[in-house]
Amino acid sequence: MKKKWIDISSPVRSEAENSVYSASYTLRNLAEGGVIPEQQLKRFQKKTFLDDFYWRAYWRRGDLITAGGRAQLPQRVDAVVVFMHGWDGNGEIWENLPARVLGNEKNLLVLVPDVNGFYRSPFRHPDKISFQQCNPSSDMKAIELWLELIGVLGGRRYTPVVFAGHSMSGAALFYFNEKRWRQHPIGRVALAPALLMNDGLRKSFYRALGIGIYASQKLSLEQLSNSLSPKVINQLISGASKSVQATHEKVFKATAKETLANTFYAMGGAKLPVQNKKWQNFKVLLGHEDRLVGLTSMLDLLVELGIGSRQMRVVLGDHYFFSVGHHSRSLHQESREIALEEICDMVQACRR
Repeated sequence: MKKKWIDISSPVRSEAENSVYSASYTLRNLAEGGVIPEQQLKRFQKKTFLDDFYWRAYWRRGDLITAGGRAQLPQRVDAVVVFMHGWDGNGEIWENLPARVLGNEKNLLVLVPDVNGFYRSPFRHPDKISFQQCNPSSDMKAIELWLELIGVLGGRRYTPVVFAGHSMSGAALFYFNEKRWRQHPIGRVALAPALLMNDGLRKSFYRALGIGIYASQKLSLEQLSNSLSPKVINQLISGASKSVQATHEKVFKATAKETLANTFYAMGGAKLPVQNKKWQNFKVLLGHEDRLVGLTSMLDLLVELGIGSRQMRVVLGDHYFFSVGHHSRSLHQESREIALEEICDMVQACRR
C-alpha cells in the first residue's frame, strides 16, 4: 500500500489527555518520502514564499483502531480541526487544547501548524519578503494550499473543517476563500482576532512596532519589550502561562527578524475583509482586558462586517485568555474552558 502523509512522521508521542497521541510532519519530509511529488512542494514554495511547512497531528487511539490504522485515519474521520497561532508564536502556544478537543469529541483529526514564516515554517528568503507576504490574507492562503496538498480540502470527500485562529491567525479566518471551498462544511472560531481597520491608534502603533523590530535586529524579545514597546509586547503575553511566554521567547530568537517585523507591520495595514451576509458557522471570542485588540473598536468592526450578536462572545481576560498563568488564573481558567466549549460546539455544528 502506498504511504500516506500521516505515515511520514516523527516518533509518535503520548499526550497528557488519555489515549491521545501526536506526531510531527513537514512538507519537505513528505516530498523526500515520495508521498507528494517534488514539483508540488516547489509550487507550494513559489505561491507562499515558504521554504517548508511544519505541523503536528493529534488523534485518539480508539479512532485510529476504528479507522483500520494510521494510514486510513484522514479519510475516515468525521471532521478536521486546525489550530492557527498568532504573531511570534508556533503551534505550542495552544498547550493542551488540541488534545483536550480530542478528549471531548470522537472521530477527529487535529492539525496544529507553525504558520506563515514562523519557527519551523520559515520563508525561503526572509530578507526579500514584504508585508504583503505576511498579512492575514497570505497566512490564510498558505493554510488553504497546505490543506489542499495533503488532501484535507478538495478531492472527492468533503470533510468538515473547523479552524481555530488566535490574534494574527484569528484575523486570517476572515479571509478564508469560501467560494473555492463551498463544498466543505467550514467552521471558524476567531480568538482575539487582530483586525485593526477602524482603530487608527493601534494601526499606527503596529506599523511603528514593525519598523522598530526591523531596526533592532540584535534585540531579544525581553529587551525589545523593555526598550521599544512595553505596553504592547508585554500585553501580548502577560496573562499567558510561563510555558507560552517561554515559547514566544524561543520563537523570537529563532524566527527571522524580517518576518517578525513585516508581520507586525502587515497587521497594521491589512485590507478590510469582504463583508459577508451570512458568516455561517463563525464565532468570535474577545478578552475584556485585551489591550492589543481594543474591545470597543473590535465590536464596532464586527458589526460593520455583518457579524451578529449571537456570533460574538466576550470573556474575562487579556490577549491570551485561553492560557492560564499564575496571575491570570482567576480570569483565564474559566475562559479557557469557554474557548474549548466553543471549538467543540463548532465541530458539532459542522457535522450536522
